[in-house]
Amino acid sequence: MTQATLILAAEAAKSETPFFIIGVAFAVWAVVIGGIGTASESFPPSRGAGIAIGAVSVLLAAACMVIVLLVIG
Repeated sequence: MTQATLILAAEAAKSETPFFIIGVAFAVWAVVIGGIGTASESFPPSRGAGIAIGAVSVLLAAACMVIVLLVIG
């Protein structure tokens, strides 16, 4: 009986809120970068900025995937 209660409590403790927070941040990031890229003819302004933008995008995508695995698993 105690094990069943602990398992149910552990399942209930898995929240999807972090996924929604990171997902919204990723969506906002994409819209902002898309808007800047559309408005500017020379975007990104330098190679370093391009690498930084790509790195932030990859980190946000990886964070979304990790959170999904934690919530599902």
